[in-house]
Amino acid sequence: MSTASVRTILPLAVITCTSMLAMDLYLPAVPTMQRGLGLSVAQGQATVAVFLAGLAASQLVWGEALHRFGPRACVKAGLWVLIAASFGCALAPELWSLLAMRLLQGIAAGASTVVSPTVIRATLPDKDGVRGMAAISMIEAIIPAAGPVLGTALLLVTDWRSTFAIIGAVALLSMPFALNATPRQLPHHDDSAPSGYLALLGNARYLRLALSHSLCFAALLCFVGSGPQVLQAVMQWGDGAFATAQVCGVAAFIAVASQSGRISARLGPVRAVRAGAVVHVLLCAGFWWAWQDGPLTFGWVLAFWMVFCGTLGARGPAAFSEALRVPMVQMGRASALMVLMLLVSSAAATQGVAPFLQQAGLEAVLVTMLALSAASLLLLLKLPAAAPAANA
Repeated sequence: MSTASVRTILPLAVITCTSMLAMDLYLPAVPTMQRGLGLSVAQGQATVAVFLAGLAASQLVWGEALHRFGPRACVKAGLWVLIAASFGCALAPELWSLLAMRLLQGIAAGASTVVSPTVIRATLPDKDGVRGMAAISMIEAIIPAAGPVLGTALLLVTDWRSTFAIIGAVALLSMPFALNATPRQLPHHDDSAPSGYLALLGNARYLRLALSHSLCFAALLCFVGSGPQVLQAVMQWGDGAFATAQVCGVAAFIAVASQSGRISARLGPVRAVRAGAVVHVLLCAGFWWAWQDGPLTFGWVLAFWMVFCGTLGARGPAAFSEALRVPMVQMGRASALMVLMLLVSSAAATQGVAPFLQQAGLEAVLVTMLALSAASLLLLLKLPAAAPAANA
């Protein structure tokens, strides 16, 4: 990877990391915050839900703003709001002001999820673009696993308010580097070209790739969201079972994602995505079939999960990069809409399988993952031909 590409990817990866820490670094502090403000469990959980609502609701807004005002302006606005909201959370005297600041945090965090992949795809060569997407994906895999661990360690030496202050400080320190790496406007930007979300939804190739990747990610989060209940409460494999699965799954994802640029270059991005989709279907079908003879040991579940995560590491960056092969004027909107699809489909899958967990346990998760993986593969069949790369 060239030095210029690293100078673009690294600062964008840092602000993506900071935005995600606003969610994951805070999670261990929720019980402490509840006691400090005298809140109920439901009220404490609302501070998590309102962040996610702001993140999801802001996607289409940031996608539109990117092309109206440019990526640098969006990064600047997003970081300033994140800084203000983070310090606002640290100073919040009661629930309602904390909820308002958390909502603003979620909205601000949405800027990096839109701008980072758009700038990487628009400004870097195809091979470096896939590697850049892989770097962002690796951060998105590491932070949910490492963030709560770091947050727990911080609570040993400080209080919940300092957690928010640290996020604000990191965002402030990263701003100059992020602004330097972000162009004022995307290259070859043509405001006269047809644009808008309706036009984007009419792009069959984009829609198939985006939906396919969203369904694949929903299968992943179906396991993650159901894992604590299934592995610990239903299967009774101990409190450390889910944590072990998460660590091993993240490690497998990172190991393969670090090579995703080479895989994509050797097979071609579309073939890499299709191959990964086939592996996911065969993996889920084979494991579910094996499960019919009786529950397998935790070691087999761990192996299944590591292969699933590793396969996503191979196909995910290429899928995101190929989905953004749209006209430059549409690229920010394409990134925003794809993240929104991912969030909605993941939430729907996790909630949809929930009523069946107590009775069916891991089998319910496997069937759901198989259905989502099969639908993801079907969307990749007869994929329309690609237009010339937007950054060619």
